[in-house]
Amino acid sequence: MIAAAVLVIRPVGDRSEAPQWGQRGSPSKAWRSHRLHATSRGPLMRSAYRSRAGRSIRRRAAADGSGYPPGMPAFYVAEGDRFVSTELTRGPWSNDHQHAGPPGALLARALERAGEDAAERFLARITIELLRPVPIAPLTVRAEVVRPGKSVQRLEAVLSAGEQELARAVGLRILRREVVLPEGGASTRPPAVPSPDSLETFVFPFFQHDVGYHRAVDVRFARGRWGEREVVVWARPTVALVEGEEISPLERTLVIVDAESGICPPLDPKRYTFVNPDLTVYFERPLEGEWLGLSARSSAHPHGAGIAESLLFDSGGPTGRGAQSLVVAERA
Repeated sequence: MIAAAVLVIRPVGDRSEAPQWGQRGSPSKAWRSHRLHATSRGPLMRSAYRSRAGRSIRRRAAADGSGYPPGMPAFYVAEGDRFVSTELTRGPWSNDHQHAGPPGALLARALERAGEDAAERFLARITIELLRPVPIAPLTVRAEVVRPGKSVQRLEAVLSAGEQELARAVGLRILRREVVLPEGGASTRPPAVPSPDSLETFVFPFFQHDVGYHRAVDVRFARGRWGEREVVVWARPTVALVEGEEISPLERTLVIVDAESGICPPLDPKRYTFVNPDLTVYFERPLEGEWLGLSARSSAHPHGAGIAESLLFDSGGPTGRGAQSLVVAERA
C-alpha cells in the first residue's frame, strides 16, 4: 500500500482490532499481514492456491516472512492466459465471491487491448453484465472486435472460470483524432470540493471479512457522509490490477466506479442487500492522475429495484458517467 493510505490489514482470523462500523483506519504496514488464504475454500479456490502462480506467491511470502510478496500486491497474478485471484478481490456479500470492480477492470483491460489498432482507439463506453457471482479463483478473459468500423468499433469480452461464463462486456471504441475546439469547449469544471490530500481515508464498514476489496482502495469523502444518498468522494486503487503491470487510467476507473452503491448505499447494509447485476460507464476522456472523483447518488424502491449513478471527474474536470441497476432485498 502506498504511504498516503491509512488502512490496516491484519492476519486472517484476527479481528480483535478490526475497524468497527464507520471507524477510520490508522497508519499501517498494511500488506505485511496479508495472505493468499484459499486452502479452506471450494475446489476453484484450492486450484488457485495450488497453481504455479499461487505457489510462487507462497514461496516469495515465506522468503521474507511477510505473508505477501515483496513490492506492491495486486488483485490478480497472471499465469499464462489465466489470472489467479487474490483475496483482495473479495466482495462484501460473500467471503467466497469477488467484488465486481476488479473483474470489471479485467474485462475493460481486454477491450482496451483487443485488435491490431487498439492504440488508435478510445473506449467511449463499456457495459458489463454480471451473469453470476465471480469466485475467488483463476479466471480467463477473451475479447474480440465484433463489428469493425473506420470511426466506431464494437467489441465483446467474456470472463470465465473454467468452463463457466461469469460476466460479459460490450464496448464501443472511437477513432482518436485531433479536433480543434472553441475555447472552453473541451471540458467543464469539476465539483468544487477539497483535494484528497486534505481528507481522511474511509474504511467500508459492511464487509464480512477483514481482507478484501475494501483494503485495496483508498476512499475519502469530500462532501456528505457514508450512509447518505448523495455524496462526493475521491477514490483510488492502492494495488495493481495485475501483478507487475502499471494500472491504466481505464482499469483504475473500473476498479473504483463499481463501488458507487457502496459509497452511497441506498439502504442500511446491515438490514438490506443491494447487489448490482450490471454496470455501464461512459467515458469523455482518460482519467488523469491516480484519483477518481465520484459525485454519486443512489435510490431504492419497494418493488425491489434501485439505481446508483455517478458523475466521474478528476482535478481537471469530468471524465465520464457511471450507472448500475440494484437488486434490493431484505437480509434473511
